[in-house]
Amino acid sequence: MAKLAAYRAKRDFTKTSEPAGKASRRRGASFVVQKHDASRLHYDFRLELDGVLKSWAVAKGPSLVAGEKRLAVHVEDHPLDYGDFEGTIPEGQYGGGTVLLWDRGTWEPEGDPQEGYDEGRLTFRLEGEKLHGAWHLVRMAKRPRERQDSWLLIKADDADARGEDDPDILDEAPLSVKSGRALEEIAPSRPARSSAARKAPAKTTTSPKPDKPTKRAAPKSKGLDDFPTDVAGVSLTHPERVLWEDQGLTKQELAAFYAGIADWLLPHLVDRPLTLIRCPGGAEKKCFVQRHSWAGMSSFIHADTVKDGSGKQEILTVRDIRGVVALVQAGVLEMHVWGAILADLERPDRLIFDFDPGEGVDWPAVIDGARAVRERLKALGLESFVKTTGGKGLHVVVPLRPKAPWKDALAFTREVAEAMAADEPDRYTTTSVKHEREGRIFIDYLRNNREASAVAPYSTRSRPGAPVATPVAWEELGPGLKPNGFTVENLSERLKALKRDPWADMSKVDQVLPERARSKRAPRKK
Repeated sequence: MAKLAAYRAKRDFTKTSEPAGKASRRRGASFVVQKHDASRLHYDFRLELDGVLKSWAVAKGPSLVAGEKRLAVHVEDHPLDYGDFEGTIPEGQYGGGTVLLWDRGTWEPEGDPQEGYDEGRLTFRLEGEKLHGAWHLVRMAKRPRERQDSWLLIKADDADARGEDDPDILDEAPLSVKSGRALEEIAPSRPARSSAARKAPAKTTTSPKPDKPTKRAAPKSKGLDDFPTDVAGVSLTHPERVLWEDQGLTKQELAAFYAGIADWLLPHLVDRPLTLIRCPGGAEKKCFVQRHSWAGMSSFIHADTVKDGSGKQEILTVRDIRGVVALVQAGVLEMHVWGAILADLERPDRLIFDFDPGEGVDWPAVIDGARAVRERLKALGLESFVKTTGGKGLHVVVPLRPKAPWKDALAFTREVAEAMAADEPDRYTTTSVKHEREGRIFIDYLRNNREASAVAPYSTRSRPGAPVATPVAWEELGPGLKPNGFTVENLSERLKALKRDPWADMSKVDQVLPERARSKRAPRKK
């Protein structure tokens, strides 16, 4: 009882749903990290010891960067039941705000844990759903007028540590390991938004021009029961969540959009390694890159371990429309794919030339660039196809029989791009340096590397207007066609109106990289 006296004294259990709990006599080794949006956002780090959860408030959350110190303020012991708590603490109550169960697992101390805790230095290993490896908790000397002990939470330098330039685990994996929800989904629900006020799709489908997306009329509030929560056999939570504020497009609508164009989308997506852009709060909120599996990931999204040089790596793929809808459920707004399929990862079956205009370059110049590379490829006996990116440029895609390795694919695309830049240096560049791109088009050939990716055909982009990367026929290229002109709003109508898939012949093309001429180097002058 005495161990939890401070915990109970701070709470009114007739008003808060937090567990009253009691100290346990069992010896356990659980740990939990709870994301806590109270007066300020922080992470509560808890280790099971002596029948309770020893607890620290970590303002910035745990860091996977070896040696990076995160301030951890020691707070009152919590009951073991608290390790499963997720919900909202009422305003006016101690710690009022939303609590999300961010990670959980077991911990293994080095040496006697009680002795380490008393001495102010704990070294231990974590085996959680997100956090792994060795860690340190070190108590700092107490300062005058400091009521609570300050500690430092530090990741040890081991195989589970990350570098400073690697993704932040807090951004990479923000959702609950218990429910798969984000903080805002756990907080008291806001009025839902209806799709009833959605505008009719655009009638003109060949040359849409939504440069400045028209905002929808404000939809009326409805309850969750007004929305279907199942698309293609996949259950959606919070289907009313708005993913594009400017369009009012919801999670439900995005899932339905993909289900409606599945026959167009899946041939370019299935069994290709994915690089995902996840935006759990919508396109205008924080987004992050996801390449590996995460806690609570749907079984319709497949994680495979493949060889990577002398080691191994994990890749994600989908096999059907259920996988795509599961990605939508996880807040994925962009799907990028490798230029190779899972069955033959070492030999690309597609090459990409990405025409990315710098400041001051008009759209017709981008079209001219795409046509110019098409002619160069034709001269080498290669057919190519084109798609809008949903951004500012165009992708020229070259299908191949998977025969040449990645290094040859990269060398070939580099030679073509550099030849264009050498012939017309005022129009093209192969450098990504921003100031050198002004007034010129950057021909990005670096997407032709193993593990590099390009936005998948028919994937949405996390940009205003909910644009979609869209295959087009070469004959469609013109001033009236815009790189971000096809959107979730109008693409379905375009596809219904098409008499023929502009990429219908891609699967029939049987071509390989041409033999590269080996240049003879002149003898060095002495």
